[in-house]
Amino acid sequence: MTKSTLCYNSEEIKRATPSNYLDGELDFCRDEFSYQTNQITITNYKNCYVTFRGHLYNNNYSLVKRSLIAKQFDNSGFVNYVRKIVLGKKRLLTAGKTYLLCFDEWSGNHYHWINDFLTRLCVIADQLHNYTLLLPDVAYIKNIGVLLLPYFNLQPNQIEWIKPNEVLKVANLNFVSHPVITGKTHDRLAYALKKRFVPPPDCSVDKKRRIYISRSKSSQRFVLNEDEVISLLKRFDFEIIHYEDLNIHEQIKLTCQANMLVSIHGAGLANAIFMSDDSAVLEFRRDNKYINQCYWHLSSALHLKYYYLFGEPDSDIAIEGHGCNLTIPLDKLQLTIEKMISDLSDK
Repeated sequence: MTKSTLCYNSEEIKRATPSNYLDGELDFCRDEFSYQTNQITITNYKNCYVTFRGHLYNNNYSLVKRSLIAKQFDNSGFVNYVRKIVLGKKRLLTAGKTYLLCFDEWSGNHYHWINDFLTRLCVIADQLHNYTLLLPDVAYIKNIGVLLLPYFNLQPNQIEWIKPNEVLKVANLNFVSHPVITGKTHDRLAYALKKRFVPPPDCSVDKKRRIYISRSKSSQRFVLNEDEVISLLKRFDFEIIHYEDLNIHEQIKLTCQANMLVSIHGAGLANAIFMSDDSAVLEFRRDNKYINQCYWHLSSALHLKYYYLFGEPDSDIAIEGHGCNLTIPLDKLQLTIEKMISDLSDK
């Protein structure tokens, strides 16, 4: 028998429009202007099973659907997958410990780690030291993700790593449900996470650096006319940064000193979590085709001024994921940067 504790009721998020919004310009994504968060619960399971992908099965081998990212589960091969759970070899975890499940199969991505996973940890932050945290053994989480935990004072008692294709049998597990559908943000939890952030001791947050995140070293989703974009931004004292050349500590130190962050859609924009309130974020997007508006939601929840600029795509695909590349209109970019500077100076 499971026992659930209600932590947050469902609530409506009414998203403020971007700081440079023009009426009608975002009509193609009107459903992003408001949405409902999920009811958030902590549920205790006895003698349950957890997979590398974060899927949870109860002691009767029934899938706990709230452990999935999406509501729909791919039924092709589902029976075979469950058969592996039932008949396959399982690793029995140490009895007497209470384990915590907050991750899903997208947690090994910088944006999802910050916006989805760390916010779930905030739900149980005050008791986190009592738990052994379950995490998948993937490179991003082991090398970057866990290094973020001390910056937010979110350290568990221990971490138990799950290997690929491994199934754990857990005698006593607490599961924190998803706060909101992925791609959207639970504003209260996101801002609570931000308020937990402790800057590095050698970091002067009084600085007002302007940062452009280049994706020129990426194989997709980059700015096609970046030389011209960089030339313009340098006239406004922007620093050109490749986050992949910096370790996570260097990224944090740099970003928490910035009050302007500019980039094409990409995970580097999730570092806005380190910026002070009322700083500004500019995201290069494409018009009329999208999967989500995740950085608009995240920036707004973090009390940042969010701006967007549509670029000309080089294909008919969306920008998210392995998306299109963009040519940025320089005249509009200059006007947007000038507005950002003016808006910040008016604080």
